[in-house]
Amino acid sequence: MDESQFSEPTRRWLDSGRHIQVNGIRVFVHERGAGPAVLLLHGFPTSAYDWRGVIDRLEGTFRCIAPDLLGFGLSDKPAAFSYSLFQQADMIEAVAKGLSIDAGHIVSHDMGTSVHTELLARDLEGRLAFRVLSSTFLNGSMLQDVATITPFQKLMANNETLPQAIAISENIGANYIEGLKAVMKKPECVGEEEATVMTELMGYQDGNRRIPAISLYMRERYLHKERWIGALRNMKTPLQFVWADGDPVANVEVGRGLKREAPQAKYSELTGLGHFLLMEDPEAVTRHIREFISAA
Repeated sequence: MDESQFSEPTRRWLDSGRHIQVNGIRVFVHERGAGPAVLLLHGFPTSAYDWRGVIDRLEGTFRCIAPDLLGFGLSDKPAAFSYSLFQQADMIEAVAKGLSIDAGHIVSHDMGTSVHTELLARDLEGRLAFRVLSSTFLNGSMLQDVATITPFQKLMANNETLPQAIAISENIGANYIEGLKAVMKKPECVGEEEATVMTELMGYQDGNRRIPAISLYMRERYLHKERWIGALRNMKTPLQFVWADGDPVANVEVGRGLKREAPQAKYSELTGLGHFLLMEDPEAVTRHIREFISAA
């Protein structure tokens, strides 16, 4: 699918942001508001569109910057690319530089949480391109061995079943939205219009075909656990975890385990919400972000 095939709602989303060039690749950035910068990093396999309800509530006070990670949403999805979390972190640094952000708060979800921890590791090394003012992590399986991965993720994680996962990705179709709703407690948050936009964003530049390559981030979480969880342990800037207790993937034990790893962090649990808490209850999520940033 290309831009000429978009429905009107997806066209409106495209028009609400812009593309910037990062190392020869186009990155889509949705930016609204003015004030202190807040970088919002989305998860797998969705896009910055997830943050729309949070941004609606933050833009009056903050400069909200929500990029589509490489291979997602309206950013380019090249076939000859490894989609490492390190490359994603490089892209976020380049976006921050391109938008003249020298300091900002970071909020992340799902896969974006590991991009976030790599940025913190670079900050501790004194080589990050901007200052991190605070960090908020929403549900993400940073402790991969504690998380409960989905059956589809299991197929992608095993070399023997990877061809089956590739075949499923080729024909993901309507199963995409149903798969997202299956890990929510409030699936009604995705109405007909939202489902249309999210499906078209996945199909843009054959994004469904990139899912198996992107899924290697789960292996990276094992390989670089000490670097990334170590960054959480050693951070001196304000840090918080906001965890939905009904998430069947990045389950509540992941959140509680992270609190034990980083006891200096603030920890909050939201009841009755699932994996996509930022869409299921953007009001509650925004309240925790705003209060934390204001106190940072």
